[in-house]
Formats: sequence, C-alpha cells, structure tokens
Amino acid sequence: MIAEIHITLLNIETTLSEGGRTASQPLKLITAAAVLKNPWAGRGYVDDLKPEIHAVAPILGELLTNMAIEAAGGGDKVEA
Repeated sequence: MIAEIHITLLNIETTLSEGGRTASQPLKLITAAAVLKNPWAGRGYVDDLKPEIHAVAPILGELLTNMAIEAAGGGDKVEA
C-alpha cells in the first residue's frame, strides 16, 4: 500500500524565555506531520490493520524525519 499524502505540515516553535527567565539560547521544538487519504475508508470492519500500517510507516517516518532534520539545520543539531 502506498500512502496518498494530501498535506505535510512543518511547525517550528521557538522559546526565548520561560518562567520569567531568558533562555541562554533559543530552544526550538520542531514537529512534522502528514494528512493522508484514509486507505481503509469504506472497507467496513478490518480485523488486523497492522500489516498495512507497517507497510506505510517506514516511508512516512522517513519523510517526516527528513523534514524535521532539514528544519533543524542537520542531524547534528538535534538534541532529543
């Protein structure tokens, strides 16, 4: 199964201060998400979706991970 991706979303939140204290350096929180066409719509009850989910997950995971790493400026910039 190939996922039909409708939208990807990349969000970068930058925290400059928290709890009344200025951060020594800005903290960036990066999230990547995707909206997919529901491949199971209209199929009724499906006993086990795991095989189909596991077929899509690596492809989607690589796409979203690469988006986040690029937004961070490279894998060496990622702390957690």
